[in-house]
Parts: sequence; structure tokens; C-alpha cells
Amino acid sequence: MKKHLLLSCISFCILIGYKIWAGGTLLTWINSTFLVGIIALVAAVTINIWKSGFLTLLTDGFKLLGNMITPKTRSAERADYLMKNDPGLNQWKSDVTKWLAYMCTNLAVISLSISVISLIAYYY
Repeated sequence: MKKHLLLSCISFCILIGYKIWAGGTLLTWINSTFLVGIIALVAAVTINIWKSGFLTLLTDGFKLLGNMITPKTRSAERADYLMKNDPGLNQWKSDVTKWLAYMCTNLAVISLSISVISLIAYYY
């Protein structure tokens, strides 16, 4: 719980610091935070779709087409096989994607909620 709260506070401080550093009007800051939130949400959704394996058929098809156009050498095939079956590398990739998805989701939620609350406060 402390990790979530700390990350939320850091995201909030970054967004407030951007407002102070960039200056400008409150409405441009609200628009910027909304845009950052939407971009982070799209990144988080893309990472989750990629992790789910929904696009593996598509990517495997492109790999087959690429191998038909320019065939791989035996050493490249061996290197691909070793990389695909390396448990340490696979665990590291899984950890990094999990961390990126978490960070993007947290940034999206904080940024979108700040922009909505600021927009409500701006018009009242």
C-alpha cells in the first residue's frame, strides 16, 4: 500500500511541478494532464494486450514472412532458440513488462483524475 501511495504522490508532484515550471494558464495544464493520462492509458492497454498473447498469431505470421524473404543463418536460429528458452531472460522480460504496465496504469489514473478534478474546479 505504501508503494502505491508513494508512486501516486510522486506522479502528483511531477504534474504540479510541470504546472509551476511551464507556467501558462490552468486550462492548458488541465489539457496537458489529460493528454498525458490518455497516452499512459493507451500504453498500459497496449502492454496488457501484448502480454495476453492476443497478437502472437499476427507476429508469428510476420516472422514467417520475414524468414521467407531473408532466411536466417544457423547461428541466428540457434541464438533465437537460446534466447527464447532462457529462463532468466524470460523472467526479466516479464518483470519489466509488469512494472511498465503498473507505472503506466498508475500514471494514467492519477493524471486523468487530476485533470477531471481540476476541470470541475475550473468551471465552479
